[in-house]
This record gives sequence, structure tokens and C-alpha cells, in this order.
Amino acid sequence: MKKLFIFFIMFLSILINPNIYSSSNDTVYIIHISGMINEGVYSLVRRGINKAIEDRAKYIVVEIDTFGGLVNSAVKIRDALLDSPIPTVAYVKNRAWSAGALIAIACEKIAFTESGSMGAAEPRPMEEKNVSALRAEFSATAERRKRNPQIAEAMVDQSIEIKDLKPRGKLLTLTASQARKYGYADFIVNNYTDLWKALKIKEPRIINEHLNWSERFSQITSDPTYSFLFLLGGLLLLFIELQIPGFGIPGILGITLIVLTFVGNYLAGLAGIEAILLLIVGIILLLIELHTPGFGIPGISGIIALFLSLYLVLGGGINALRSIILASILMLGIIILFIRYLPESFVWKRIALKEATRTEAGYTVVTVDQNLIGKEGISVTLLRPSGIVEIENIRYDCLTEGEYIPPGTKVVVTKVIGNKIFVRRIS
Repeated sequence: MKKLFIFFIMFLSILINPNIYSSSNDTVYIIHISGMINEGVYSLVRRGINKAIEDRAKYIVVEIDTFGGLVNSAVKIRDALLDSPIPTVAYVKNRAWSAGALIAIACEKIAFTESGSMGAAEPRPMEEKNVSALRAEFSATAERRKRNPQIAEAMVDQSIEIKDLKPRGKLLTLTASQARKYGYADFIVNNYTDLWKALKIKEPRIINEHLNWSERFSQITSDPTYSFLFLLGGLLLLFIELQIPGFGIPGILGITLIVLTFVGNYLAGLAGIEAILLLIVGIILLLIELHTPGFGIPGISGIIALFLSLYLVLGGGINALRSIILASILMLGIIILFIRYLPESFVWKRIALKEATRTEAGYTVVTVDQNLIGKEGISVTLLRPSGIVEIENIRYDCLTEGEYIPPGTKVVVTKVIGNKIFVRRIS
């Protein structure tokens, strides 16, 4: 009866967790981190750890080759690695700088290639509160992994001095040999084969985890450099669109680049839904402004909403303001060059008329009947100052003499010059 009861308990345990009595395996998950550290990379690490736990992997190897990235995302990755029930190993392939250094220190073991380096983690902007907070994160992480916390702090704070290693006023960046000497490298290896030997694993089953398409997309579009270029390119294309009739490829490409900037930063966790809502409100207000006379509250409010949305999507703070101001200055400079030099450029000369349309050459000008003068009609579109007017059931392209006339307004033809018809509002 006792044996039957034990068998019953084991059977229930297996039903609840089928892997509880399975033997450990030599499965190793390799999470590849490269490029900018952001929310996309955090998603990759979180996904890799969860899969490794489900697969009961023996090790999680975090391959690091990065110049750094967002502190918030690095802290989340650090927390996930510290909480992992699977042993973690940082493999510093080339460099683990800035946010990458925090990720490496958070792992239980650290392996360096001979060309690897780690450190240079001073925050931006370099304010005392930022330095203090990040220094504490590095120190606490190092203590958790039983490494010298002062060395970790020296990667963040220039004021820390370590004899024979780091002078005051410089940031600490460890080479592979220095890391091994001071306890920040458990192994120095040349490849994964050497790493498996160091970890005493024979022929491991390797599962590689890379950024998926959405994580890669958010990593690229949320990079400050790419965000700035996308934003500048989008604004310039929209400016070009305003210079040509209709709505075509420049407008579509411009809107696409701006939307990519917003969506990428939203996916990366840099911008909330409020930035996208401000963008939509700004566009709607500008569209309202285009269909109202003059330039008033809708137009001003739309511009303010757009600038606020750009400020939020670029992360806020002085860096966001700097990017917006720089983009505005560059755009203004490019517009001036566009207006000044485009008419003389090779491309413009290829598409522009090379000769005047003189009467001697056979060209004629179509004139409008002078009998239209004094006739009344109705404005079909907004005259700002040009638009369409219907006179005796016939539509004409007309101009005002400076005033803005909304649709559905009674007008009268005041004069006809060549093929131009001028109208004014009937009071």
C-alpha cells in the first residue's frame, strides 16, 4: 500500500511537471547582443531566458558586442539575468561598453576573447544624479556576483581612483588581461570551442537566439542617429511635396519616414501613446488650417503639437531639444540651397524649358473672354488665393486679389488679364 501511494505521488508530480525527473542535458542557449541596447534587446533576452528555462538548459551564454545604449533597458536586462535560475555566462566577443558592461557584470561568469574590452559606462547626460544612480547599479551588481565593486564604479565615475589601474579623471575600461587579473574575467578564450572546454561541456546542443524582425526594426529606428536622419529626410520630402502640384511619391515617402520614426521609438519603449496622439492631432489641425483663410489658432496649435510629439519621441530632455533644433537648422539650410542653386543645377536644366515660348516661335497664349467681367458665380473650393469658381454652370480657375474666400461664397469677376480671372467676394 505504501509503494502504491509513493507511485501515485510520483505520477501526479510528472503530470504537473513532466521534466521534474528527467536528467539534465548539455543544452546551451546563446543570446546574441549587438548594436544599440534598447527595449528590443531586452525583449530578446527575456525571450531567450524563458525558452532556456522551459528547455532546462545547462547554461545561458550572452554574447556581447556593443558600444552601449539605453540605461533603462540595460537595467531590465540586468535584473532578468540576476533572476535567471539557469547559470549565465557573458561572452565578451569584442567590446562590452557602457550598458553592455552592466549586462556582462550581471552574469555569473565572464569570458573574454583576447581582443575584448569592458567599461566606459559614463551616463549621458553626465549629471551627478545620473552618475550616482548608475554607479550604485554597477556596484550592487558587482557585489551580487562577488566582484570588486570599486572597479565597477570606476567604469561609471571619473572621480574614482584605483592604484595601478585607473587615475582620477578617466573612465575605466578593462582589457581582457586586466579583467582576468582583477577578477572580471573567469576565462580568456578564442572561440566557442575553448569556451565549452572551460565550462566542461562536451558537444553541447546549441540554441541561438537572435533579434526577430520587430526587435531589429525597433533597434534601428530608435537609434538616435537613424531617428534624426529619418526625421530630417521626412521633413525635406514633405517640403518638396509642397513645391509640386498634387500629392505624389515625395509626400508618401516623407510621411513613411516620419511614421517609421514614431513607430520604431514606440516599439522600443522610448515614446508612449501620447506622442503618437499628439502627432495625429497636429496633422489634423494643420489640415484644418489648410482649409481656412489666413493662419490662425489651428495652424499654430498644430505646429506646437507636432514639436511636442517629436520632443517626446526623441526621448525628451536636452538631447531631444538639440536634435529638433539641429534638424530645423539643417532643414532651413537645405531649403535655402534648394531655392538658390536648384534652378542652376544639371538636373533642373534637364527638366526645365531651355527656350522661352515666344510668339515668333509659334507659341500662342490662350486668353479668357473679357465678357466674364462683372458676371457673378459661386466659389467651389477655397480660394487661397487661387481656386475654382462656377460661373453660369462652367468652372474656371480663378484668383482673388489677396483675400481668402471659403467655398460656397458668392463672387463677382473684377478683371481678366490674359488667361487669369480675378474675382472678389460679393458683400
